[in-house]
Amino acid sequence: MNKSLLFGLIVTAVMLAAAAFGPRFAPHGLQDQVEIHFFINDKGEGDMIAPPVAPSKEYPFGTDRNGYDILTKLLHGAKYTVFLAIGIALARVLIGGIAGMFLGYYGNVSASVKRKPIPYWNVLNGIPVFLIIWFIVYGISYNPTASPAYLAIVLGFIFVAIGLPAVIGPVRDKAVEIKERQFVLASKSIGANHWTIIRSHLFPHLKESFVVLFVNEIILTLTLFGQLAIFNIFVGGTIMTFDPVEYITRTNEWAGLIGQARNGIYVHQWILFFPLAVYVTLIVGFYFVSKGLETLYKDKYSKFSHI
Repeated sequence: MNKSLLFGLIVTAVMLAAAAFGPRFAPHGLQDQVEIHFFINDKGEGDMIAPPVAPSKEYPFGTDRNGYDILTKLLHGAKYTVFLAIGIALARVLIGGIAGMFLGYYGNVSASVKRKPIPYWNVLNGIPVFLIIWFIVYGISYNPTASPAYLAIVLGFIFVAIGLPAVIGPVRDKAVEIKERQFVLASKSIGANHWTIIRSHLFPHLKESFVVLFVNEIILTLTLFGQLAIFNIFVGGTIMTFDPVEYITRTNEWAGLIGQARNGIYVHQWILFFPLAVYVTLIVGFYFVSKGLETLYKDKYSKFSHI
């Protein structure tokens, strides 16, 4: 196992543990709130505590402007961030991968298709995906009556549906390329049926691409969470207040915590910094897993002759 893969697996394992068991280790309750109060300090002088509270022994990541512990919020929101991203990526690869594999094998598409001019309608690919999702979910995201879990599932379905073409296309092209190789043609010539070729030749040559694609789709999904959060669309819905105007995440999903804190970048930086740090760490962890897997597979096949 190479160093990139090992590092990435360690980071992602920690994040998965936080998502699975985080609330059990939260230092405070989600509803525990620091309120303004006066006290006498060690010097016998009167002092006052008011949120947001800076990082301290009692609040390692500090509190937000409303007095809620940021570490507790991160631990409770981890499951929405990590598991939803993994679920979306898994669904995309399973559905899109299988569809692409069969389309490539059974379709009348040859490798020469890739050499044809790019159609003009491909200019639509220049529209950012997060903008399409934003238009779809805008009407149901603000002050919704549905539960956060229900809205997270709805968002997940939208992510899967919109992301499928981007998975089907490359897998189909790869399948087309494989089915034209000599060993597949040789199998056909000796009478192997379609299922035997798919099971024995096509899928084994695609499975490692599926694994790398799965990890990359997780990274892409997390990136989209962050882009939507910039526009105050949070996973599980957004609570919008009007006096003052604020956008608050209902699930404490990490991109949502970043989005609701971004206006405070010049004051109380810890409110933004800690969610941003764990969010970036999560993406970096999956990035190293992806790079580590690519290196692992490259080294694996470089040891064998392909003649």
